[in-house]
Amino acid sequence: MSTPENLYNEPDRPEITPIPEKATDIEIAQFLINHIDNPCEVEVAPDQIENIRGFYIRQAKGLISGMTNEFAIDILQQKIEEYKN
Repeated sequence: MSTPENLYNEPDRPEITPIPEKATDIEIAQFLINHIDNPCEVEVAPDQIENIRGFYIRQAKGLISGMTNEFAIDILQQKIEEYKN
């Protein structure tokens, strides 16, 4: 499965680690799960820090529809549900 660059490499957020090129569904799921569990933090205003877990959850939701590996889909959906508000 190829991953569209515009889904994960936004020019205004250079600190976001991109998904490796030519990654398999399971590698993409593993990458996103790691970043959902351990999100980076960004300073959104002076002395105001927020994590970007929501960004990775949105990316996971967007990429699931293009996946064919049922195990990767299942574990990624479970991780999304874990952080559902």
